[in-house]
Amino acid sequence: MQVEKKSWYYELATSVVWLWDEQIDVAFYYMRKKIRQFPELNQRKVTTVDTVFTSKVRSLWTVYQSAPDKFDWACCDSIFMIMLGVRVQNGASWWDVNTVLMPIHFEGLKHWALVKLDLTNWTIEVYDSLEHEGPHNSKVREGMEGLSKFIPLVAEQNSLLEFKRRDPPGNYPIPVTIMKDIPKQANGGDCGMFTIKYAECLIEGRDVRYWVIDARMKLFREWMACYLWAHAKRKLEQSYKSDEDDETDY
Repeated sequence: MQVEKKSWYYELATSVVWLWDEQIDVAFYYMRKKIRQFPELNQRKVTTVDTVFTSKVRSLWTVYQSAPDKFDWACCDSIFMIMLGVRVQNGASWWDVNTVLMPIHFEGLKHWALVKLDLTNWTIEVYDSLEHEGPHNSKVREGMEGLSKFIPLVAEQNSLLEFKRRDPPGNYPIPVTIMKDIPKQANGGDCGMFTIKYAECLIEGRDVRYWVIDARMKLFREWMACYLWAHAKRKLEQSYKSDEDDETDY
């Protein structure tokens, strides 16, 4: 993706501003690229997907619910391709990993969170930087319904569920746990950066309680904005595409 407007970077660096899908996707792209370039660091066998995946799954779940018997599974081809690691840059096949990290946006809450899908045990953990009480918690669980119920159906269609489980398939929905005792945001705009940092820590095996700290969010955002701006400028000056670069970008 090419970013031509400086406002993209200013918004990324400003704590009170929500991150856009494109900004989240860029961060998760570089996580995948780092994993590809340094596979020895990926002992936990983790990959990530972008915001398109979670949006597509929830959209198709709505269609499926309306008429399960008439549902055309060909509509899921794009999801199948992402699971194969094909239709996502620097992606990995879900058959070769244990964990998939997904950014998810809860439209009703205007809020980002991280979903950790464990393909070995078929469980879901939600890393949410807001308090998990009352209506908020209920809306998060409601927003997770499409992922927890539709992903195993799609996985069964392409034999992923049977491949990853030794017991008979059919664990619907996938159990969802909203993680407690994790760092929270102090303002309304940093949920996207919390989501990014949660994912980085899980990939690298670091404890989010000690690394994803609200007091560091301003620094994290400024650093990421400056780094991506400098990297984009360097790519423009040297006329190369990101996937042709052997150097770790982020």
